[in-house]
Amino acid sequence: MRILKKENAITLLLIVAFYLCATISANSQNFNSEVVAGIKTNDSKNDILDIIGTAKNITETSFSLRYELSVITNNGENNNSSKNSQSGRFTLEPFETKNLSQTSVLIDPDNRTVILLVIFDLDDQVMGTDRLVYDGKQMEQAEENISYQKPNEGIVLTGMVTDRSKTKPGRDFYDFFFQKYSLSPNQGNKIIEIDEMISFGRTTRVMVKIDNQIIYQFFARPKLDFLKEQADIALKQVNRYFEYLKNRNELPKY
Repeated sequence: MRILKKENAITLLLIVAFYLCATISANSQNFNSEVVAGIKTNDSKNDILDIIGTAKNITETSFSLRYELSVITNNGENNNSSKNSQSGRFTLEPFETKNLSQTSVLIDPDNRTVILLVIFDLDDQVMGTDRLVYDGKQMEQAEENISYQKPNEGIVLTGMVTDRSKTKPGRDFYDFFFQKYSLSPNQGNKIIEIDEMISFGRTTRVMVKIDNQIIYQFFARPKLDFLKEQADIALKQVNRYFEYLKNRNELPKY
């Protein structure tokens, strides 16, 4: 079921009104202000890059957290995209630094490789994040999407999608949507959340949310073609929502 229909301007205005009333948005979060995420790499040898994800507690508070370290590869020629992730739970004592996960990545100079580390609290709120981009022959910090100009300002992210699915169809939809969104030139600086909840009987409802507002939702089916189609529709709705915010000067342009 679509929430934002092209012909339904009233629904669109209501959703934007809810957005304006939200007290907390992804754009206002100060990532890395309490727990700092970091990605350490060595010099690539034979196109192999060793990666270590780290977390640093810069407060006097102990935290129970979880992390997700992802490697996303995009091929510009055929638009193929792949994602490999490692995740786990951990604790951080005051002012403790901890290595979270280590992996090796084969770097193809013809592909664009994004290494993304996200640290969540137990409520799945983002606390820290870091990203590296390897594009062609050059490894660089994604400075166009990161700002450290002010103390505790945190960073502004683009292209971030979190997964709160509960079933295999939900996870398959997340993978399809993430791959399509990572190739989209219209990525916004807001976190997109893929959520799933039990509906009737064994049926589940998959929701695409931005700032806790439902942008698109549907009842899940295990058929891959159906989930791919839903990912296409969801991406269009997300792009439409971002475009609407840009027209209202509520979404920074980069």
